[in-house]
Amino acid sequence: MEALLLELIPILATVFLTICYVPQIIKIHKTKDVSSQSLMFWILLSIALGLLWTNAFMIFTAFGTFGYLITETLNLGLALVVLGQVISYRKEK
Repeated sequence: MEALLLELIPILATVFLTICYVPQIIKIHKTKDVSSQSLMFWILLSIALGLLWTNAFMIFTAFGTFGYLITETLNLGLALVVLGQVISYRKEK
């Protein structure tokens, strides 16, 4: 049961996170419209996710559980993609 909680549930969360981010990333890429996106939100979210990734890495090194690290790596990576899009497409206008 403990293995389920530490490995499988975070990986399942990763699937749901991907489902949440990918359509938005595709929409922004197609429309190049980020007027409804808050730059400060994506900056602060990326900082918070960077800190959570650090925590997940420490948990991985201390206990060997990788599920949380996978989830936070994808979460941070996708948030940075959106942040990059917001920065990039705001400069083009």
